[in-house]
Amino acid sequence: MVQLNNGQWLVVSTLFPSNTNSSLSLLRSTDSGRTWSSVSHVNEAGRQLDNGELVVLPTGDLLLTMRSLMEGSSYRLPVYRSADNGVTWTHLSNIDSSEGRGYRGLWEPDFWVLGDGRLIVTYSNETHDGFSQLISEKVSSDNGATWSSETTAVSQIGGGSLRPGMSQVARMADGRYILVYEVVNSGNADVHCKFSNDGTSWPAGLGSKIPCQHCGPFVAALPDGRLFVTSCGNEVSFSEDYGETWQKIDPPAWNVGFLFTWPAIYSTKTHELAVMAVSPSLKLRFGSLVPPKVWPNEFNETLADGDDTGWTRYGGNISVVAGQYVMANSNTHGKAMTGDGFWTDGTLEADVTLTTASGDAGLLFRTTNPDYVGPDDAFGYYVGLNPDGTLILGKMADSWNALGSAPTTVPLNTPIHLKVEIAGSNFRIFVNREPQPKITWTDSTFRRGQIGVRAFQTDAMFGNITYSNAVPLRLDVHRAGARLNLIWPRSAFQTLGLHTATAGPSPIHWTGVSNAPALIDERWSVSVPAGSEDRFYQLIAP
Repeated sequence: MVQLNNGQWLVVSTLFPSNTNSSLSLLRSTDSGRTWSSVSHVNEAGRQLDNGELVVLPTGDLLLTMRSLMEGSSYRLPVYRSADNGVTWTHLSNIDSSEGRGYRGLWEPDFWVLGDGRLIVTYSNETHDGFSQLISEKVSSDNGATWSSETTAVSQIGGGSLRPGMSQVARMADGRYILVYEVVNSGNADVHCKFSNDGTSWPAGLGSKIPCQHCGPFVAALPDGRLFVTSCGNEVSFSEDYGETWQKIDPPAWNVGFLFTWPAIYSTKTHELAVMAVSPSLKLRFGSLVPPKVWPNEFNETLADGDDTGWTRYGGNISVVAGQYVMANSNTHGKAMTGDGFWTDGTLEADVTLTTASGDAGLLFRTTNPDYVGPDDAFGYYVGLNPDGTLILGKMADSWNALGSAPTTVPLNTPIHLKVEIAGSNFRIFVNREPQPKITWTDSTFRRGQIGVRAFQTDAMFGNITYSNAVPLRLDVHRAGARLNLIWPRSAFQTLGLHTATAGPSPIHWTGVSNAPALIDERWSVSVPAGSEDRFYQLIAP
């Protein structure tokens, strides 16, 4: 789906009529996707068409590409051009072809216009010896009329059976490009991503995995810096740090579990997202887009309203009963996360009650990239209670690594108060408000993340969950001789910029500070001359 220069939307969909070849249908919406009318059809005699992809050129013209095939003998990626917003189409070029090589085909092309006006296309390619499939890229400097030689965007290092494919590109607010794609034969077609400064040069290898996303991904990049991704896992995930970490949204747009809905996600209005899926026909569901949340300090979760709005569940059997988070996980595992993904230092407290004599349950802190697949699928720290009489501390990086432990009394059906003091790389863990910590530990692996609760192979309840943030979002100023050092914490508000103004009559005129900030230990820092005049500084969103 693309938005035309006149504000209307155009969508391309594959039609599979009985007893004939598939073709492409194009429909238009004049009301931000609420209603649609047919515009045109594209077919090729004797060939099947699918994987349609649209792009609007800087000239205003439209390009349409697709997979055009004769099964088992001919695979092409043709390009069609329209100068009348999709009413008529003429053949323009061919991106790539695979002729007479059996079932070694070309699939799933994706267009993107680079910042310098050139057009790129990424596509799945089965024609390279030693590779089951890889993602190729070509560039056009003449609006799709001709194409450069092929380069590799994603491949398994050294070749092999892994099949990266179904690529999608977007340009992020910081000017870089993100590429998302599935990797078949890795998990359940796990979705991965990688990043490029120019959209044409990509790091080697398979990139990094996006948790909770499987098969056929799609990405949308917003002007405020946030990224949104969906896939056939039918979850929607977002990133507030240009793809470093991801959280999923509860509830999802389409609550159908893993299903081949081939969803795509778009910003259809200033404060609106739409998720398009085949469920079972082609449908759009619209959601309101809200700014990143400003979390209270201190955060206090009583669950008194009977629901866990603001929390995200990752697996397990979870409910809210009488102000308690209840996890019935005797035969499974699960976790639930809340809070700011940029929390660094602070104090986490909660009452934890184990109701079965197995497994363990406890609290998560400084945790990012949680997933529901495995009990340790996340990156962060966990302090838990084991009914055998042990307090445990460990860290997760999609696997478990025990750090420390201490004996403690863990009676069943009795609330046990846990407190975790987090300061830099130092942790102190207290039980039942005792004056001395049970565990004191130093570890600098993870510097920031959300808080949460976790239960592994046990039933447990959690109540009176609080977090006091020791590093709230504010601008600190320190003088060092003839210079000022301005420091503020990293936050979900990625596009905040440092601005300055001199004292004077109202209204004050703010201008951006040109010095580029440096990120040091999850804090931004800028050094400027102190000067002799009175001067104000503040953080402003564009």
